[in-house]
Amino acid sequence: MLVVFPLLFVSMLLMMLFQGFPIVFFQTRKGKNFQPFIMYKLRTMKLDTEDELALTKGMNDERITKLGGFLRKYKIDELPQFINILKGEMSIVGSRPQIPFYTEKFKNRYRKILMEKPGLLSIAAIKYSNEEELLAQVENPIKHYEQVLLPKKCEMDIKLVENFNLKSYFSVILYYLKKRLSL
Repeated sequence: MLVVFPLLFVSMLLMMLFQGFPIVFFQTRKGKNFQPFIMYKLRTMKLDTEDELALTKGMNDERITKLGGFLRKYKIDELPQFINILKGEMSIVGSRPQIPFYTEKFKNRYRKILMEKPGLLSIAAIKYSNEEELLAQVENPIKHYEQVLLPKKCEMDIKLVENFNLKSYFSVILYYLKKRLSL
């Protein structure tokens, strides 16, 4: 928390100066047992440009601000989710929270995944931390996300839930630190 809050404060200050208000983005996600909750992120898109499904089309998405692109690249926009963790809606380790559209569309997969709280970190989230770059390389980002990336990520998240214990919890955190420190 000593690292997170100063970084969050500086990011929010830059956002106020260069993007204006609001600086926090609120979005409904599905949590454990499909319970809806409001997830917090730093706003990385221009105001009033979100589509009805709240889908991102990759780094080439013209709705993303310059500062927002930087915040997304380094996952700084995710820091407000520590509030969700403190509220008990999320965990540090668990599958990334998903929008209701996809939890319904892929309900059979999410029925297994949402047996546990969603989290800030998972093997799938770490492995596909460059998801927006991958989506920017394909002709139809939404189709690619639904047919390729989401199924792969779901399988990894199902394995995480099925093998969830203290050892796997800390191994995900160590995997994240190893990946981040090797950049």
